[in-house]
Amino acid sequence: MANGYRISESGDFRISEDGSSRLTEGFNLVEITLSATGSVASVGGLTTGGSADLAATGSKVVAGAGTLLGVVDVSASTTLTASAIITILANSAMTASGTQSADSIRIRYGVSPLSATGSQVAAAEKTLFGKFQTGAVEFTRILENGDTRHTEAGDTRVSINTFGNVGEGHILTDQTKTLFTSQPYYNDEDTWKTFVPYVKHNGSWITNIKIYKHTNGAWKRSY
Repeated sequence: MANGYRISESGDFRISEDGSSRLTEGFNLVEITLSATGSVASVGGLTTGGSADLAATGSKVVAGAGTLLGVVDVSASTTLTASAIITILANSAMTASGTQSADSIRIRYGVSPLSATGSQVAAAEKTLFGKFQTGAVEFTRILENGDTRHTEAGDTRVSINTFGNVGEGHILTDQTKTLFTSQPYYNDEDTWKTFVPYVKHNGSWITNIKIYKHTNGAWKRSY
């Protein structure tokens, strides 16, 4: 079985990396001889030119249209009736009578003595003005045992404390006392209910007590 050379699209032989021509194994070149037998059939046609006498009978219908111009004597009679319209300008004296009603409005200014009784609540507010000034305070110096200290000349030793921009005032406050209120509860079968606590003291149950709880190192009132 022969091998066939492989070629590219341009017709050149295809070469491998080592320079050898690339082949297609099992390539067979086949040659075939063809023969055929046939027959041709022809149909003949003939065209001849000649002359012939032709005769025909027919009819023609013509519709005529005409316009006649004539003169006619016309006579007529008519009657005219005139309707007169007269406009006269004249002066006429006219009289009329009527009534007119008027609603009077009168405004009068008067003086009326008025008296009223009422009460007024006034909240007093007082503003005091003062002056800041410098000053000095003299203190007698004493010993640790409470005796008065003296100088070498026998004078009493003193200390002077000076100050500036010092003012003195008094503030009065109106305090409000808020009473402690609370309500104790206890859990009865997963239901919180209120109660009034009692304490047995000296053999008697007493109420109106105070309950404290120790929280974060301090006692706090809870009831």
